[in-house]
Amino acid sequence: MSTSKYLLSAITAATITLSASLAPIQTATASAFADADDAVKYRQQGFQLIRENFAYMAAMVRGEVPFDGAMFEARAQSLHHLSHVPWDGFRYAGENHRGSGDAKTELWDNWDDFTARVAQLQEDTKNLAEASASHSIGDVRSAFMTTARNCQQCHERYRD
Repeated sequence: MSTSKYLLSAITAATITLSASLAPIQTATASAFADADDAVKYRQQGFQLIRENFAYMAAMVRGEVPFDGAMFEARAQSLHHLSHVPWDGFRYAGENHRGSGDAKTELWDNWDDFTARVAQLQEDTKNLAEASASHSIGDVRSAFMTTARNCQQCHERYRD
């Protein structure tokens, strides 16, 4: 088995395992977190997984590492799944836990805008995952840049 196929298999297996382990959390009530600090840790860990996948794809788009279409597709699929993970950590920590983590207080003051940006990120990552099926850098570049702009704009507004 080639290194690329092995890595693709490993990432796919990890994504499936992660998705299965997170399924109960995504459907649980506020009691899924012991306290607000637990919710903050949850969202930060979700963002760390998003960063890891995004950074690897960014390196391919920038030409810092060779473009591997299958690997990019696996990372894009993982990114799309992960784009649904951190948000419960904001909802359950709540606005009474302002000043926690890197979130600005404006996030809770503009909750509707924030959740609209989350929905847009999920749509952007879906489009990126679909574009990545071509295994062509030309096809993924635009979708990747759209996703990156969405992330940057939300960070500028709501992250310290």
